[in-house]
Amino acid sequence: MKFFLILWVCSAIHGSCIVPPITAPGDFDSHTECVSAGYKEGYNVFVAIDKTLAEKQRLFVAFHCNPESSI
Repeated sequence: MKFFLILWVCSAIHGSCIVPPITAPGDFDSHTECVSAGYKEGYNVFVAIDKTLAEKQRLFVAFHCNPESSI
């Protein structure tokens, strides 16, 4: 089974996430590989966000690994 990674930038103040989410390129051979990539990519997304905006809006990055479904 393959997995794909979806990331959201969310605000703890507003209790919502920016739509649409970010779909990371590629897929992963296991849930474990996808989760590991989620933490790495989430960190990379977070450090790219303006620090003042991140602090003011209390932004964070959430992610989810979805299994690919075949028809």
